[in-house]
Amino acid sequence: MDSIQPAFYVSDEDVTNDKLPTTGLEYLRRVRKEASTCPDIVVADLDVSPFHCKQTVKVISTNGCQPAPMGYAPSLRWQQVQVAEFSHLRQKLLQFRISKDKGKITKRREELPDAADEFGWYQLCFGHNQLHLAGFKDIDMETSLRQPTNPLLSVMLALDQPTVDELLYNHINWFRESGFSHPQGQWLYALLACLEKPLNPESCHSLRILARLCSSLRATLDTPSHPHLAALNLLLCLVARYFDQGDMLDE
Repeated sequence: MDSIQPAFYVSDEDVTNDKLPTTGLEYLRRVRKEASTCPDIVVADLDVSPFHCKQTVKVISTNGCQPAPMGYAPSLRWQQVQVAEFSHLRQKLLQFRISKDKGKITKRREELPDAADEFGWYQLCFGHNQLHLAGFKDIDMETSLRQPTNPLLSVMLALDQPTVDELLYNHINWFRESGFSHPQGQWLYALLACLEKPLNPESCHSLRILARLCSSLRATLDTPSHPHLAALNLLLCLVARYFDQGDMLDE
C-alpha cells in the first residue's frame, strides 16, 4: 500500500471548525478529519417491536438434514481422514487427466450414453436387474440385458463436467426413487471425485439434496452396524467438509 500514490494530494494542516471552509482544499481537509472520527461500522438502533404483530411470513432456518441418532455419527478424526484421502484421490485423478490430454496415457474408448440418456446411464450403472425400481416402463428387456459397469478410471476420465453434473443429478433422483445401494454409493463417490470446484449453483443444489437424503436414510437404520451407515456418513462428510456445506456438518 505504501507504493500507491495518491490521486490528489491534500496536506495535513490543522483544521478548525470555528469557520466555514473558504477553499476546496480546506473543505477536503475538514471532510477527512470528520471521517477519521467516525466508527468503522454503524448500526441503527431501531425499535422493531411494532412490526411483530404485522408479520405474515415466518422463515425457519433449517438445512433439512436429520440429526444422527445416538451412536450413528462419525468421529471428527474419522471425518478428517476421509477428507484427506478424498483430496488425495482428486489430485491423482487430476494428474491422470493431464496425462491423458498430453497423450501420455493410451485412451481406451468407452461406449458411453449421451448425457441426457437417463435410461442408458441407469442401465450402464446398475444393469438390467433393477430397471423396474427406477420406474422405467415399456422397456424391451431383450435389448436391455446389460451387466452393470463399475466407475472405473477409464470411464470417469471419459466424462466431461456437464456429463458429471447431469449424472450426479440422475443418481440423486434414483436414490430418492428406488433407495440406496452399494453400487450407487461407489458411483456417487466417483462422481464427487470428478466434480469441479467451485461448485456451480446446480451442483451445489444437488449436493445439498444428497446430504438430506443420506441423513434421512441414516435416521431410519435399525442398528449402528448397518452396512449402509459408513457409506452414508462418508457422503455426508464430503458434502459438508470438502464441498463447504458447513451447515450440514455432523458435530
